[in-house]
Order: sequence, then structure tokens, then C-alpha cells
Amino acid sequence: MNSKILFSLIVSSLLFSCNFISTDVDDFNFRLPEKEFTVDSAQFGMTWDGALPAVECPANPCPTGDAFFCDAGTCAAKAEYALQSAIVRLKDEVEELAVVGAQDQVTVKFKYIQMEVVSNTLNYQMPPLQLYVAPQTATSLFDTDGQVRSDVDLIGNLEAIPAGATGIYDINLTADGEAVLTRYCQKPDVPFYFFIYGSTVFGAGDTVPAGAITVKIHSMATASIQ
Repeated sequence: MNSKILFSLIVSSLLFSCNFISTDVDDFNFRLPEKEFTVDSAQFGMTWDGALPAVECPANPCPTGDAFFCDAGTCAAKAEYALQSAIVRLKDEVEELAVVGAQDQVTVKFKYIQMEVVSNTLNYQMPPLQLYVAPQTATSLFDTDGQVRSDVDLIGNLEAIPAGATGIYDINLTADGEAVLTRYCQKPDVPFYFFIYGSTVFGAGDTVPAGAITVKIHSMATASIQ
């Protein structure tokens, strides 16, 4: 029997699990662990009914709270979404990937990544979001100067999500996004985080944000027998 076919049969016997999909004798797809994020507008601290009031500043103080600031003479509020996933440990969460990736005859590559909006009761449009990946040592997205940490990689962008919309949305990878994700897939023993970031500014007269949104990241890697 051809050694390549024999090797693929051995690999197949190791990969009988719900995280594995065989496309043909040479390729094996692995569903990577889902990670969930939730944004609840209650965390923004905007407690008015209806619309944000018009408050001229700096003649008048803006409402207290980190979200509020003086924007060209009128108080405004900035809602920031800086969300961190649970730690991703591919070695433990996708054990078959670790087994196959350790073989000399196998090349592992990242395949795709999507974001699923599973629930959405927001009364406003979620702005475009950025998706980052970071090593376990990165406990936050930003450094002490408020800049994105140097060891964090921007891997993709998500277009705006309309109020109340659900469904699956493609993440548009950056030029280096695929290579960064492939690097982590090839080293399943290296834990990492996903971060999501975006922001919305609400001004006088804008509807006070309400509701919440929950999203999940879906992704897949491929192992190819050489």
C-alpha cells in the first residue's frame, strides 16, 4: 500500500471525533474551539429614557462616568467594546490537531474564521469591530500608554452589524491575518486570546443605547498530508 495512503488511514483512525471533518484522503479539517463575547449596553452607564440630553460644555459639567466627555461644545458619550475571550488552548481543546500537527508528513494551516451573532437586542447599529489575537502574556489589549500592545496582532475586521440583526458574518482578514492564525495553529501548545475592539460615540439627541448582543467566533484549521 502507498505509504501516503497508509499514513492517512492511520491519521484518520486517530481523528474520529466531532471536531474533525475529512474532506479527502489528503486533507483533514478541524473545528477550532468557539469563543463567545457579550456586550450589554447597561454597562455604558447611560440611564436616561429616550434620547441623550443636550448639555453645553465646558460651561456645564458633563455627566459623571468614564463614558462622558465634551465634544465640540456638547456633552457626548463613548461606548467602547474591548472584549477578551477565554484562553484558547488548542492542545487541550482540539487534541487531534496536536497529534496530527506533530507528524513530519503533515502541514497545518489556518482555513477560515467567521463571527456568528447568536442574539441581538441592541437598538443601535454595532460599529465595525477589529479582531485581534494575542499570546497568553497579554492580559489586556492596550498598554499603559493606551496603545495596542506590541505583542498583539490585528488579524481581521468585521463590518457594522445592524440593530437587531443576527446571523453569520465573515471576518475580513488583514494581510498578515492568515499567517498569524496559521502560526498559532501550528503550535497548539501555545495558549492565546482573542480580543475584540470597537467604539460608538453617542451625541445629544441620539437614542439612549439599550439591549445586548452575543457573538461567537467560529474557525477552522486544515492538516494536509505531504
